[in-house]
Amino acid sequence: MKPEIKMGVLLVCAVITWGSIFCLAACTHSPGVRAKQVAEKALLALVEDPESVKIIAVSKAEPVYNREYVTAEEKMKISMAMMKVNEKVMKQTDGFENFDFNDKGVAALMERQMSAMAALRSILTCDPPHGGSQKKSQTGWKVKIEYQGRSADGKPYRSEYWFLLDRKATCVVKSFEILIV
Repeated sequence: MKPEIKMGVLLVCAVITWGSIFCLAACTHSPGVRAKQVAEKALLALVEDPESVKIIAVSKAEPVYNREYVTAEEKMKISMAMMKVNEKVMKQTDGFENFDFNDKGVAALMERQMSAMAALRSILTCDPPHGGSQKKSQTGWKVKIEYQGRSADGKPYRSEYWFLLDRKATCVVKSFEILIV
């Protein structure tokens, strides 16, 4: 076989081999992309009526370091959202003076609010912030999905679901819902 043909065959084999390796590397999803996909699937598994869900926005997957899941700015936004829900409940029940135990809408609203508070308490840390001397290691991912849906009794609502995933973004470790009023 002529040297030119041998070189041509080697060149073609090298291009095919490296092209295949590059395609395989490009086709595998990064943990951030995978986190968004896992969160969207988890949302549909968690809601009462998955067919009614309309996803409005999906946040970029943010890395979580140590146990710092919620930033100070996010705490403020969550507090404001929860205050609006509380105001709505208080308005509908006249400050709990005229609370109707048969009103499933108010009961569902209060149940979601209390569930969100319990989840937030479980993930918020009371540790003082570290002065930068300790190295922070990534422990997972955070994805927020804003969506509209219908409850089991057919009433429309709007929420933001938070998903905390493991480091490899393969499973949801914790999730909670923040109602948007």
